[in-house]
Amino acid sequence: MSNQTIDECIDFLVASDIPYAEAKGKVKYLDKKLKVIKAQQLLKVGQGSVAEKQAIAEASDEHIEALEEYKDSVLDMETLGTQRETINIRVEIWRTRSADRRKGNI
Repeated sequence: MSNQTIDECIDFLVASDIPYAEAKGKVKYLDKKLKVIKAQQLLKVGQGSVAEKQAIAEASDEHIEALEEYKDSVLDMETLGTQRETINIRVEIWRTRSADRRKGNI
């Protein structure tokens, strides 16, 4: 791994700090939003058992839209998190190889 490549790795980590935090925050927000939407839909449902009301609330257009948004946000967060993890592994490999070279092991 050349110095330029390690610099690119570090640049990526630095540049992705805020987007990753934002993605993680959005997932947490949408988790709460899903619960609020479900509660709102439960309040709209008139007759029926608790299980029936929950099914109707979860099948509502609003809940399904929020669930889709949640899914997309989790995918974005996990993708960015995995990319960051891969870059961190590359940096660790570079550090190990650099230390070995300094010791004369390679």
